Amino acid sequence: MSKVKILPSLMLLVAVVVFTPAAGQTVTGRITNSDGNPVPFATLFVSELKHGTTANIKGEYQINLKPGNYTLYFQSLGYAPEVRNVDFKGDPVTIDVVLSIQYYEIPEVRVSSTGEDPAYYIMRRAIGLAPYYLNQVKHYTADVYIKGSMVIDKIPRLIKRNLDIENETIKEGEVYLIESVNEIEFIAPDRYSQKVIAQKSTFPEQGGGSDISPLDFVQASFYQPLLVDIAISPLAPNAMSHYNFRYEGSSPQGNYIINKIAVIPKRKSQQVFEGTIYIIEDYWCLHSLELSNNNLAGSIKIKQLYAPVEEEIWMPVTHSFDVSLSIVGVRGGGEYSSAVTYRSVEPNDELERPGELPALYATKDETIKEAEAESKPVTREQAKIEEILNREDLTNRDMVRLSRLMQKEATRTDTTSNQLEIKQTTTYSVDENAGKRDSAYWNSIRPIPLSEEELRSIRSNDSRASLRPSGRKRPGSETDTLDTKRGTSFGRFLSAAAFGKTFRTEERKSDFRFDGFVNPEYLSFNSVDGLTYGTGIRFTARGEKGRTFILTPAAEYAFARERLLWSATSTFRYNRTKQSLLTLSAGRRSDDFNSSAGIGQGMNMILSLFWKENHMRLYESNYLLVRHRNEIVNGLYATLYYSYEDRKMLTNHSDFSIFRRDVDYMPNRPDNYYLPEGDDPQAPYQFSNHLHHEASIELTYTPKQKFYLRNGVKSPAGSNYPTFSVKWEHGLNTMPEGGYKPYNLITGNISDNHSIGALSEYAWKAGAGGFLSNEGATFPDFFHFNSQPVPVMLTNYRNLFMIPGYYTLATPEWFAEAHFRFTTPYLAVKMLPFLSNSLMRENLTLAWLYTPHGSSYTEIGYALSEIFLVGKAGIYTGFRNLRWEGTVIRISLIIN
Repeated sequence: MSKVKILPSLMLLVAVVVFTPAAGQTVTGRITNSDGNPVPFATLFVSELKHGTTANIKGEYQINLKPGNYTLYFQSLGYAPEVRNVDFKGDPVTIDVVLSIQYYEIPEVRVSSTGEDPAYYIMRRAIGLAPYYLNQVKHYTADVYIKGSMVIDKIPRLIKRNLDIENETIKEGEVYLIESVNEIEFIAPDRYSQKVIAQKSTFPEQGGGSDISPLDFVQASFYQPLLVDIAISPLAPNAMSHYNFRYEGSSPQGNYIINKIAVIPKRKSQQVFEGTIYIIEDYWCLHSLELSNNNLAGSIKIKQLYAPVEEEIWMPVTHSFDVSLSIVGVRGGGEYSSAVTYRSVEPNDELERPGELPALYATKDETIKEAEAESKPVTREQAKIEEILNREDLTNRDMVRLSRLMQKEATRTDTTSNQLEIKQTTTYSVDENAGKRDSAYWNSIRPIPLSEEELRSIRSNDSRASLRPSGRKRPGSETDTLDTKRGTSFGRFLSAAAFGKTFRTEERKSDFRFDGFVNPEYLSFNSVDGLTYGTGIRFTARGEKGRTFILTPAAEYAFARERLLWSATSTFRYNRTKQSLLTLSAGRRSDDFNSSAGIGQGMNMILSLFWKENHMRLYESNYLLVRHRNEIVNGLYATLYYSYEDRKMLTNHSDFSIFRRDVDYMPNRPDNYYLPEGDDPQAPYQFSNHLHHEASIELTYTPKQKFYLRNGVKSPAGSNYPTFSVKWEHGLNTMPEGGYKPYNLITGNISDNHSIGALSEYAWKAGAGGFLSNEGATFPDFFHFNSQPVPVMLTNYRNLFMIPGYYTLATPEWFAEAHFRFTTPYLAVKMLPFLSNSLMRENLTLAWLYTPHGSSYTEIGYALSEIFLVGKAGIYTGFRNLRWEGTVIRISLIIN
């Protein structure tokens, strides 16, 4: 899961809203139903101001207006809208409104002769046109107000202790309030700027409530296929695979016919919504929605109301969210409401409106626009769009094709789509007086009345603030200079010595890190070294333009071999625009013969200590290496490498194991067809001590690579094209009979990965290579492949083989290999009811290898990934020359 934000974050970042402060008097009132009960979070929209607000949970609303004539629309889902024309003189006015139930009827014309529910006729058009409405706006400015309250009903004692902030804690049963006023600007396709004008929070400083940002939801839209990178929208191109739809009737509202559609998940899942959406007839755009999602963190209910804020442009003017939280023993809930004002909205004139969509306003200007549109040449895609929309009945295939064509049209109008540099899309600033607004300001500016519980939260917070010593800030603020660390100096020294500590200069130009004496990274066991234990330090210096120098010395002691292992690596990043990197390293280490993809050190230690299975084969390397990497032109990288090694073959020095002590460890000699059984000086490939020199050059190229460039530091950001690489390696090894013999190896590969819809992706890699000369090659110089034959792995490997032994595939000749992986949320097993609600994904894999000795080897596999977010389990079958060789089950725990 790419880059994966999941719905638990949705529970905390809830609710985006927009509001403009305006001088004037207040219109207040209460919105109820015909039974006299309040209508919580009902919407008030002022069409002249393009401003919307919501009532609170008691149905109470307020809005500031200047003198003038206004049309007020009172609405709530499930109720018929009420319209009031008001001649506002400037004096405070109370307008109470009663909303009656909205009845939806199913007209006879909607009854399909095929028996298909009429909802699909509507939804296919809405889904097909979603990319058009997503890209309909070129630029807008708005002011954002957010008001949310949260109450935590239960907090486990351990978590409560961690949330403690001096005398301030998140208390069970207490309501916490957050509200802010922001200025938002959007420039297509994805540039946002946010300026915080005012902000107020009664959350304790570490409670997390102050982290809510309007942009988290301004940037999200149900016209997008995915929300927060995981939840599938009912308007996604693949929505028909995840949802059933039911037509529940239509109702006239002003000049429009509103269709009510029930959204019903095909299976229980955390990745789908359930509820109702309302689609405007003939325009096939959203009018409003009421959807809910149940996930790992609890549930969230979302309500949105759209309004025509500009000709032909319907945008959300109110949002409300009802959150129920239940995770790791924490239970609580929250209510979030909104008010919206768009100061300016500019349509994307480059994006042609499909001709079948009627104009929202029959004005003279619109007639002129229609005439101008008819005079423009019609593109091939536009003609196909019109042809599809003219069909009486759209199939699912037509719907997907329409969606792709609309997306292609939207991309055509995006002038930045062909630019390789991705500009910074979000800017953030805070007014210097944002946190200094007094209660009088908030009382005059606040569009949504506070409940009694929220008012009590503000009074309680103000009371706590008044009790703090004069001049003292809340912990965590910029000017807080208090030492809040607990414990004695000796205790802190012991903690630093055991678990490590980082020391930084005041300007953060450099820092020093001691890794500590109790660090699992420096503790391991294998049959060759026995127990190894050590520690290390890290020094970092930072210069201008992103330059960094890093020095990392480390030392370990191999107790069974009675040998000191050490390393010292320096890394210098000196031209961040070209991603230039110079590395110099020296030391003594026990190295895996398959240094590119052998068994992990942690898994080998577990298998050795508990099952007395030593899978890792090691040799001692006394080495010196230098590596330089630089970008020649965008996407083309050159890596130069040189190393010197004094290689010494090793034997087992430890027979220790917790269990199975009567079993011997396997000899520290790799199992490979080309290696001699013993010390044979006449064998073509030696397994003896020798000196090694190696030089290589590698070129890697990704066409049209996109990138970020910030403060002179360049960061690659992917490409729509595959990545190509080619490498030449030249080595010299001493021979038993004396002198040096060379070898030359050349390899090349091509790889790519792409997202193909909601949470679905595919990746592939193909490579080939061979030794131009191999008379000087020793086993560490063979070309090694990633094979993982143990049942459990602690790393999520890619491009690997699951059945062959660790060293059996290595070759000193030529080879060709290919890997393919397809990942999707629903394929087969996830269709089962008891699994459909999980976040697991299904994977199909194919791996193929050809070598002269091993001939053709193929593996196919099926796996479930993201099991409890950290696990993967699969079944794999291997074939040698199309003959079955074995079937295994493999489990991965994604720990690193």
